[in-house]
Amino acid sequence: MKPKIVFRLALIFGWMIFFTAGFAQSSTKQINEAIKNIKSNLNKNPAQSKADLLQLVTKNPSAPDTCKANIYMDVAIAFGMLNQLDSGLWAINQALTYETDKDFNRINTLRTKAILHRLKGEYAQATDAIKACLQLNDSIWKNQPFKAIALQEYASLCNDQNNFYQATKLYLQALDVVNSTNNNDKKNLFIALKIQINLGEAYGRSGNYGFAIRTLQKTLPQLDSLKDYDGYIRAGYQLAEYLIQTNQCTSADSLVNILLPLAREIKNEELESYLILKLGLSRSQQLKYQKSLPYYRQSFGLMKKNQSFFILEVAIPYLTALKNTNGYPEARQVMKSEVVQSVLKTANNDDLLNYKKVAIHFLYNELSPAQLHAYYQEIQRLSDTVKIEGQKQLALELQAKYQFEQQEKNEKLLLKENEILRESEGYKRKQIYLILIIATFLITTIVLIYLRVRQRSRIQARELDVQKIENKVQKQQTEWALQEKQYRDQLLEQQKTLLIQTLADSEELKLKINQIVAEQQQERRQELMEQFEKAVEDRTGLDKLLIQFNNIHPGFASELLQNYPKLTQTDMQFCILYRMNLSTKEISALLLVEPRSIYTKKYRIMEKMGLGKEDDFDQIIFNKGR
Repeated sequence: MKPKIVFRLALIFGWMIFFTAGFAQSSTKQINEAIKNIKSNLNKNPAQSKADLLQLVTKNPSAPDTCKANIYMDVAIAFGMLNQLDSGLWAINQALTYETDKDFNRINTLRTKAILHRLKGEYAQATDAIKACLQLNDSIWKNQPFKAIALQEYASLCNDQNNFYQATKLYLQALDVVNSTNNNDKKNLFIALKIQINLGEAYGRSGNYGFAIRTLQKTLPQLDSLKDYDGYIRAGYQLAEYLIQTNQCTSADSLVNILLPLAREIKNEELESYLILKLGLSRSQQLKYQKSLPYYRQSFGLMKKNQSFFILEVAIPYLTALKNTNGYPEARQVMKSEVVQSVLKTANNDDLLNYKKVAIHFLYNELSPAQLHAYYQEIQRLSDTVKIEGQKQLALELQAKYQFEQQEKNEKLLLKENEILRESEGYKRKQIYLILIIATFLITTIVLIYLRVRQRSRIQARELDVQKIENKVQKQQTEWALQEKQYRDQLLEQQKTLLIQTLADSEELKLKINQIVAEQQQERRQELMEQFEKAVEDRTGLDKLLIQFNNIHPGFASELLQNYPKLTQTDMQFCILYRMNLSTKEISALLLVEPRSIYTKKYRIMEKMGLGKEDDFDQIIFNKGR
């Protein structure tokens, strides 16, 4: 089975567990506890678990049949998840004995039965179960979303058996069912996109790469808008595979490089290994085998780490690249891998044949003539088997391809007819629009002429009114000019008087200002003298402090200067005051500087001493001259 099928089955099992959990009801708490105990022992002792389950149902005869069916159903899913398929089918058949066609749970039970048969490779039984499920839904329940999911599973069964024509028909039918329901429902949209991914895979596996590429290219933006990154990556690596098959390797590489970070973000190593495999296949398609090897190694390592059942999908192209680059020792390691040898035991004829064809190049010198003969006979047998199976499918695939081409032609004809119809309707609309435009133009012209004549008569009447107003305004302007001359003469007289008064006031103000300036200068001189006398006193105090310090610590200054000869006399004074543990304010008063300059002076002294920020200035100063 392809990895897409396994992922889909895992998703279905998860959904089934959730679905049955919603319907499961127990008559008592004891039943629930008993089921938990049975589940915990499923993997250890399946036979005992079956007996315990039968005993549980027998001991609770009053429990409803629906409850008993749900118990068996729940345990069957657990058996299936543990890969104990026979036990799972036993539990499913037990559940069916308690369900009738009127129970909706019967549909889910039949679906689960189909899944378990499919996992066992019993496709005939799986097909019968899914057909019964569809028939029951059509006759009684008519649940459209459920029908779409069941049709999708039926199509996947056909895909497993390489019946791509039937699979394609069922996928298209499932899409029609989904599209006939509420398209605004996000759940229906999600189901439709999953079906489109599977449809693209069916197109690709049947060799219709054009249909596959178009289907997946249409699906990817919708998955991205829903933020379904898991589905987005799965659809993307399928699209990359078909792009490689059609020699569009550059486009495939670009797509894979977009998908790889997403796969790593969701921490899905199996998806990551498939994407890396596509990068290797892209280079092999271009016969760049040496460049493809790093990708094959990385992909093979991830699949080997996860014990992937699909490791042959990497191993076969990996060995082909090694064959073309003479990598015989590495090829032998790949072939001897336990995972590869385990998968070969259950591989289908196609994969087994492809593996043996490439493996013979590395085994040729190791096999005896008899072994080589048997090996070639096995290859011939597998080739005949694959050829017969291929011939059975060839007619159906050709028929499918013809039907697809006819469908495409019909769609093109329908589009062309719709286009002609739209053009005809557009021509009619243009005629109507033209008539409306001409009528509008004529009406507008008449209205404009009428408005123009009316406006002209109004303008003439306004001109007469304006002439009267102008005469009146001219008379008023003459009167205002005389009044303005009289007012100007009075204003000049007032300004002259005010100017004389202002000059007298300014002389008096000048005398007062000179007197104030003289007084301030005298006060400034007195203040400067006081500051000078204080500075002399501070300087005398500083000298006394330095003498007293040198008497107490006679070796401090000489030792400090000897170790740091770049220090000046002022720097030494600062270091002594700092050693005396004076405050910043006291040091600034003694050195006659601003307090904020003390920090700057300290860092400049540290630079002269060659100290960094991580060195302890205090430790150096307080350890000198002890």
